[in-house]
Formats: sequence, C-alpha cells, structure tokens
Amino acid sequence: MNVVLNLSLCGVLVLIAVALFLYQRWLENHSDHYIHLHADSHDTNVVNAQTTQAKRLDTVAKVKNGLIVAIILYLLAIGGIAAYTAWNNAGS
Repeated sequence: MNVVLNLSLCGVLVLIAVALFLYQRWLENHSDHYIHLHADSHDTNVVNAQTTQAKRLDTVAKVKNGLIVAIILYLLAIGGIAAYTAWNNAGS
C-alpha cells in the first residue's frame, strides 16, 4: 500500500470539497435575498430564477456533504490499512 499516493489523492478530494464550499458561498452571496410573491410578469421571472438558484444550491450542498463523508471514510480506511500493516510488520 502506498500511503503517500492515497494521502495525495485524499488531499485532492479535500481541495475539491473546499472549492465546492467556496462555490456554494459565492452562489449564496449572489442570490436575491428577498422573496417575490406578486403576480407581475417581472416577478414570475424572478421567482423562476430564485427556484433555479435554490435547486443549484441544494445540489451543491448535497454533493459537498457526500464528498466530505467519502473523504472521512477514505481517511479511516487509509488509517486502518496502515495500522494493520504496521501491526503485521511489527512481529516480523
């Protein structure tokens, strides 16, 4: 098992998770924070844009959270395999 390769791959996954977090923050900062409920044609466009923005934010949040769980499980697997290898090599 090459620990350095696995930790490097995990580092890349962490960088992707950080990029998703920054993208999510950027989307939140550039969204309209007011809810438009009027029956105007202009407000219909705004409501549709808000719906699209909310769906995009939900998707990014789900992907980010799933990636964080995968990173944690990957790190636990790397640590478990490294501990198992060290345990077996200590008796040699």
